[in-house]
Amino acid sequence: MRLESSFVQKQAQKQTMKLAMTQQLSQSIAMLQFTAADLTAFLEDKALENPLIEVTSGADVSTDYSYKKRKNGTQTENDFLEQVASRLETLSDHLQDQIMLLDLSRSEKQIALYLIESLDSAGYLTISPETVAENLARTETEILDVLQILQSLEPAGVAARNLQECILLQIDRSSDAPYIAYDLLNEHFEDFANKKWKSIAKAFDVELSDIQEVADYVRTLEPKPGSEFETETVQYVVPDLILQQQGSELVVSVARNFLPQIRFQEQYYKQMQDSKEKEVSEFLKQKTGEYDWLKKGMEQREDTLERVGKAIVRHQQAHFIDSKEPLVPLTLKEIAGEIGVHESTVSRAVNGKYLETANGVFELKSYFSSALPKKKENPEDASGVSSTSIKDWISEYIEQEDKKKPLSDQKIVELLEEKDIAISRRAVAKYRLELSIPSSSKRKRFD
Repeated sequence: MRLESSFVQKQAQKQTMKLAMTQQLSQSIAMLQFTAADLTAFLEDKALENPLIEVTSGADVSTDYSYKKRKNGTQTENDFLEQVASRLETLSDHLQDQIMLLDLSRSEKQIALYLIESLDSAGYLTISPETVAENLARTETEILDVLQILQSLEPAGVAARNLQECILLQIDRSSDAPYIAYDLLNEHFEDFANKKWKSIAKAFDVELSDIQEVADYVRTLEPKPGSEFETETVQYVVPDLILQQQGSELVVSVARNFLPQIRFQEQYYKQMQDSKEKEVSEFLKQKTGEYDWLKKGMEQREDTLERVGKAIVRHQQAHFIDSKEPLVPLTLKEIAGEIGVHESTVSRAVNGKYLETANGVFELKSYFSSALPKKKENPEDASGVSSTSIKDWISEYIEQEDKKKPLSDQKIVELLEEKDIAISRRAVAKYRLELSIPSSSKRKRFD
């Protein structure tokens, strides 16, 4: 009987230890994929459950902190604080204030407020006048009359039902619009957008340069009149790793000043330890264990991030020394094999994590790029040119092209062949679209 009892007890202990190890592993994986903000929130939640844990947040980001985002191989510099919005006045507030100043009947104000609440964040009306009429038990004419009033308010273009109406509302109240702009966009909006300008020029008996003037003017208008009033949650982008050049050596370190840390509440522990109650002793043992798990998990997170960062820098060393040097092809699998972890671990480590360099702060995942084989090399050779570099060249060619005779995708293929790069016209078109660059026919100017 004692043997059976002992066996059951050992099995229970074994299962408890296995469960604890599984929970610890799951926690470590979660902590690795957390961003700095997510990690802070996670630790603060743990601190609420555990009086032995004190969380210290990372250092505040100063307003002059530079954030640069690498997008499709190009670097654009922005103060990252400009990428978040936190305004005191919403679009709804702004329009309601104007409505209250107008001499409207109670019924008209009711309709106006209903319409205002039916606008999306860009300022467009998301509900049809017919539906509003049904919902408010009014006539459609009454709704359209109030909608016209609403569309006369600031910002220009607000309460439009589509992009065409938004543009026309702005042209209608502008003294700078070309004389044919309103009629042209009112009658031939789709052809204008698709750059079928020759038929439009013939219909209006004007030159293509006149239509080009309209196009240049339209680019000055606001397609989302409500966007300046959008309210977003402020999210600060902070580095997880820091890259510094010390002499000829590139040094990567964890940005601990920006990341949350935990500290053991020694004084509270000692006070509780004076208690002789068994429940208190068990409580302290459990909470101390939780703290140790968290501490170890954070150390593992920092160690993995640092090893991944160092491996990336080793592969992209030329680029980090001189930012004009293109990135070399690099995959998650290569880094995983180099540091001895699973590919999924590297994926968790780079997603949402940032590296501070002398040129700004960049996402770690932006340093990974697939390879394109060079023309005269074996296609199986993975030492070709990265797709990121290809996109850089495509952007450069198009920026420098003659806008009256823009480069076709086939011409770009030929230019890349001069660099000994093998790429199809379809691939060029794909990369061009990923860069949000229109086709040559839509880039052509008619000055």
